[in-house]
Amino acid sequence: MTREQRIANIVADLEGWEVKSDDNGSYLEVKLGEFLLEMDLSDMPSIETLTKEELATIIFDNYLEQ
Repeated sequence: MTREQRIANIVADLEGWEVKSDDNGSYLEVKLGEFLLEMDLSDMPSIETLTKEELATIIFDNYLEQ
């Protein structure tokens, strides 16, 4: 499976995201199929204009391509 196909699969599974805060600061909570990811906001270019494709690419690059 190519990189583009894997990113497209992530986009298909991506149900939404929301900025959350706790005692350690703010983070991005991402609902991805049956998974719930907590991501560092510093990995995001601009949360206000973030698209599904951009978020899927960040998830792939930071979590799956290793």
